[in-house]
Amino acid sequence: MQKTLPTSKKYLSEKKTAQQTISISPALKDWIERYVSVNKKKAPKDESFKSISSFYNYVMEKSMEILSYGKTLDDFQMFVDHQTESFFEKLTFRAFIPLHEESVRTHRYTDLSLKDFTRFLFVLRNRYLEGVEPYDFGEIQKRFDILRNFYLENKIVKDIHLEILSDDKRYPKAIFYWTGNYRNLFWENSKMNAAVFGIIGVKITKVIYSENELYCRFNLRPTDLMFNQQKPRGLRKPLLDLARYNVNALLNSQKILQDQTFYLWMKFAEDRDIYIQFHSNKARNQWIKGMINDIETKSKPKEIIPHILLIFSKLHWIDIEDIESNSFKVRLSEKSDNEEITYMLDLLSNYSNISKVEGRYYLNRKIKA
Repeated sequence: MQKTLPTSKKYLSEKKTAQQTISISPALKDWIERYVSVNKKKAPKDESFKSISSFYNYVMEKSMEILSYGKTLDDFQMFVDHQTESFFEKLTFRAFIPLHEESVRTHRYTDLSLKDFTRFLFVLRNRYLEGVEPYDFGEIQKRFDILRNFYLENKIVKDIHLEILSDDKRYPKAIFYWTGNYRNLFWENSKMNAAVFGIIGVKITKVIYSENELYCRFNLRPTDLMFNQQKPRGLRKPLLDLARYNVNALLNSQKILQDQTFYLWMKFAEDRDIYIQFHSNKARNQWIKGMINDIETKSKPKEIIPHILLIFSKLHWIDIEDIESNSFKVRLSEKSDNEEITYMLDLLSNYSNISKVEGRYYLNRKIKA
């Protein structure tokens, strides 16, 4: 049985020229002719722009190659231009999703610390707005559509849309909505989106969020900050304030305090007016001594005392005055919490000599013979 061999580029190039008539619209014909003419002037040595026929052959051959690799015509709608790819290549990376999904789990219950990536946010602002004429929201929509393809192609989201709604030429209403693939990464990206809109100069007026569908929608309104021509230094504070406002709008809309008790405990950990007390001596010994066992096996001898002090600091039993000299003040009440104080000092005495001067404790590490 004779086998049919796949058509190769070499095979195509050696065939005699064949004609195939196609019908296209006058507008498309004109578009192609202008495109070839312009690019022939830019790159006169490029064979693909030598003639209209050369361009047709080049485009059709490349298209067939792409389709032979398993791509479909739908993939042509997912086009991401080289400039966008190059821009985001510096800011993104490939990683195993399950690992990052777990690592950002606790981030669901924390605010977004904008100071840690302020420069990144302003780089994105330039990407969205650089060279855009004031109030040219058509160009903004066009830039977003290109970015949308990048988000979809890289599976950052399942779907994403920006719709500019009203006819107000200066302050049009808009909606921005998207669906995610992974619960924790979706929430983290939602906070980032809220911050980015603030840095661009757009205010969130309403948030709709669905935990089950991993769906989020922002109702938006641009502010005077969006196309403000003031120097970046002068815009920095008001734009960061707007970014914080947007992030808080997202957090408050979810009343995330009710989402899990985990968030509540994180807030307790930050409040220095609260301290942890155990239901029983057994529970206290089990928890604290378990932590100390880990410290003893993983720390250098001189690190053991500072690390134990950090445990009691996290319980809010003490305030560390100087970690270098291992000095601290007790936060607990000597009247009502004497048992906890005694327990702590007895434990610390196993590792150090303790002295007390004017309400402050000092620890000197015991050197084993």
